[in-house]
Amino acid sequence: MRGNLVGVIIAPNGSELRSLSNEPKPMVNVMGKPLLAHVVDNLRSIGAFRVIAAVEGNVNVNGVEVSKLTKDYWGTLTSMVKEAPRGSTVVFSSTEYYVPREAYEALLNTHLSMGYDATILVTAVEDTSSGVRVNVNGEGKVMGLGSGVGPGYLFLELMAIEPDALDAGGELNWGSIKAGVHLWDGWFTRINSPWSLLDLTRNLLSGLRESTISTRAKVSPKASIEGLVVIDDEATLDHNCTLRGPVYVGRGAYVGTGVLLRNYTSIEEGAVIGANAEVTESIVGPRATIGRGSFIGASLIGPKAVVEPGVVTLTTTVDRKIGAVIGEGARVGANSVIKPGSVVKPGELINPLTHYG
Repeated sequence: MRGNLVGVIIAPNGSELRSLSNEPKPMVNVMGKPLLAHVVDNLRSIGAFRVIAAVEGNVNVNGVEVSKLTKDYWGTLTSMVKEAPRGSTVVFSSTEYYVPREAYEALLNTHLSMGYDATILVTAVEDTSSGVRVNVNGEGKVMGLGSGVGPGYLFLELMAIEPDALDAGGELNWGSIKAGVHLWDGWFTRINSPWSLLDLTRNLLSGLRESTISTRAKVSPKASIEGLVVIDDEATLDHNCTLRGPVYVGRGAYVGTGVLLRNYTSIEEGAVIGANAEVTESIVGPRATIGRGSFIGASLIGPKAVVEPGVVTLTTTVDRKIGAVIGEGARVGANSVIKPGSVVKPGELINPLTHYG
């Protein structure tokens, strides 16, 4: 039986997404809400009655208590665990890795059914050098966290902890507690670059099971919708536009006449897509504008950026398909061509007819 659940989130501002948005990392929008809000929703889905986020600076999500994040992330976490109400279970997450709510459910089920003091979500990888390695003995008991190279278990920064497992000094002594792992073989996304937001959007949209079209959206009877879509409140789909899902269109966004939105595209709140433009496998940020006749492929357009008519972002495929990153408030002049992998800095102005990158 589940007891009281407290959700704890470590959410540093980071600098990984600054080429796209001036917002702190936890507040960057993905499919209509901040990254932090997605994590909060996952914690709520498993029954967390209280959610506390350790943050830096001006970060705020409705219904979430805010605590100060220090440079000692682990110390911040253990101090928050100590403050949890007696008899509660703490579920720790972060904005570094994103896993779907099914992973939260699986972790908690393992934690409660096995009676562990601490349970860590891990995935098996060929090389753990990019993150935190979880050392496990032959009986499946966690012996500690550390660094290392080669095959092993990677910590996905999701863990269930019983506050009583902390020793007198407020630390987790792995050798003296009953600690295990849940091996996750589903998808996850590490949020460590703007490109990773495209991966996250693809994963989230792939999880759609049905279309949701708000009754407050304005959808032309001549618009064409194929596949699964989410159309939010006050969004407008004009005549002869085509959506080939999975696609998200955010609150108050405008999709113009003849526009083609192709799979794994997210049009965020208040964005404008001009007539006859094509957007595929991309994110168009809040209140950004894509001019008529433009092509945006495998790219990220930052908040309030302006892409004038006739602009083309070229794409290439190495490990993945990539187009361009156009930062917050930037302006790309008409009929410009942006080369693959280019990063247009926030606020940068590119003259018309430019071959950039």
